[in-house]
Amino acid sequence: MREKYINHTQKFADFESSARFDQKYNDQSSSFRFFNSSDCATGNTIAYRRRDFYKISLLKGDYIVHYGDESISVSGLSLSFFSPLVPYTIEVLKEEENAGFIIFTELYYDSFFKSSISLFPLFNGKNKPIYNIPATLIKEVENLFYKIEKQSRSAYVLKDDMIRNHINELMHIAHTLTPVAERNHKLTSKERLYTIFNELLERQFPIDSSKISYLRTASDFAALLHVHVNYLNRILKEVTGKTTSTLLYERLLKESIILLKHTNWSISEISFSLGFKDVSHFNHFFRKQTNATPSTFRS
Repeated sequence: MREKYINHTQKFADFESSARFDQKYNDQSSSFRFFNSSDCATGNTIAYRRRDFYKISLLKGDYIVHYGDESISVSGLSLSFFSPLVPYTIEVLKEEENAGFIIFTELYYDSFFKSSISLFPLFNGKNKPIYNIPATLIKEVENLFYKIEKQSRSAYVLKDDMIRNHINELMHIAHTLTPVAERNHKLTSKERLYTIFNELLERQFPIDSSKISYLRTASDFAALLHVHVNYLNRILKEVTGKTTSTLLYERLLKESIILLKHTNWSISEISFSLGFKDVSHFNHFFRKQTNATPSTFRS
């Protein structure tokens, strides 16, 4: 039986402390892991809560997936996708085979692809991204998990690029399937406010050199949404587990990395396009978030 209340949001680092990865995992990216049930420290039921990372599961057996405000019975081989916005846990009734779990942060994906993973149709809130795999696709899906596991343990310098491409393939395969059950969930006023806030935030991106991102503070968004800034902060904290400033900084950092990796703009041009007063402010922001300067990161 899942817990009635949502616990605090589980961070990526929190998850690592609750699992016993052996030495083969030590060379992996700090924002990606491949694991299976044998890597978990205990057999205790995983708490029903949000995580600050994405998770993809390939399981065979009988399960109940507690996802958001609903519980979904799943039998057979199933492929599930979980985002940081929705609390969840998986209740195991009968596990026949554990093909593996993949967890990664939003930045891990978004720093490689130009479009944010949060905008992918799987995570639009209209469907529960939980799928039974038809017989015609079983080998293809299992092979992608095998490739991801193999690359996660390799020493290949560009293995993360290959892993992200395989993750993208899994998402596109799932997008062609029908979910186990259709969602019938009306947004609460809090969820609606977050949805509008996120749309306003994403609408400013991708950046082009001729414009500046003008909505830079919680007060900017609150004024546009016609709510008090303290109310906006409280609601976003309740819905996402993160403060308004954290959400803004994370999105600015993602766009910074995308521009550094995928354009030939100067650091000054990137700084201006993101709305920073000058290069020194941008350097300070980037160093605080990544412990590296923009120039160092680009090189």
